Amino acid sequence: MIGCVEFTVESLSAHRAADKLSRAGIEVLSAVRTQKNAVDLRIRAKDCKKAFAILRGSCYNIKNVRSRGALKAFALAVRSAGLLVGAMLFLGGVLFAEHRVLAVEYVGNGAYLAREAEEVLARAGVKRFSPMPRDTGALTAELLTLPRVEFCAVRRRGGVLTVELVCADGSVPLGSLPLTAPASGVIEELVVVRGTAVKGVGDAVSAGETVVSAVSSDGAPVLVIARVKVSFPVAREYGLEEREALLQAHLDFGENAKLHTEKTERGWLVAGTAYAEAAVNLG
Repeated sequence: MIGCVEFTVESLSAHRAADKLSRAGIEVLSAVRTQKNAVDLRIRAKDCKKAFAILRGSCYNIKNVRSRGALKAFALAVRSAGLLVGAMLFLGGVLFAEHRVLAVEYVGNGAYLAREAEEVLARAGVKRFSPMPRDTGALTAELLTLPRVEFCAVRRRGGVLTVELVCADGSVPLGSLPLTAPASGVIEELVVVRGTAVKGVGDAVSAGETVVSAVSSDGAPVLVIARVKVSFPVAREYGLEEREALLQAHLDFGENAKLHTEKTERGWLVAGTAYAEAAVNLG
């Protein structure tokens, strides 16, 4: 029943309490005689104040007042409000933790590359309290470019992101060497994961010149992880047929060289642009 109150009436004439309330226009929903001088009555909550006034004015004792139906549920909810709020906050905290990065754990013999791996994660927007990465494929691919890393796995469990790095010859320390230009020419591409770039794309360099320094801006040594591609002009005359001259030029200058041919008195002149690449701790 919705919005009801149940109570016990005690009196020598307790059995007449229900009739008294009915004559006063109060609907009695149920009446159960529990003892010789006691009756349990149930009425609507809205009639409570009037009913109690009538009964007490007629010398009836009222005991054990209790709510029933929706009124009871509401009263219980009010009494349990603090508990409910706490439970909701706890549940919300659990759901938040399940989908947020609370900690990053590095395992495997490549865990010494944690600092470099942190930079990879940071570039992907993965940091403390950030959303858990949905697709770890891109992260894994970039982590595999770290020096000597042969296997990488990124796992999510609760709020912990575990990065496993397995390296070849992990017991041998990495050298702190600068990246130098492999040839004299112009820098076409430059990838710097760690280190201080002293040259940029489009700059002219000489063979052996430092492109990425192994010293940070504050003078501290830093592990260089970088790669550079330099372009330079080439030209050579071959006393061969055009096809053979072009094939030999690619052998001499590299398969990725961009070449063209020009007929000469002694054969063919092959000229164009060749490329040289160098890397430090980056495959």
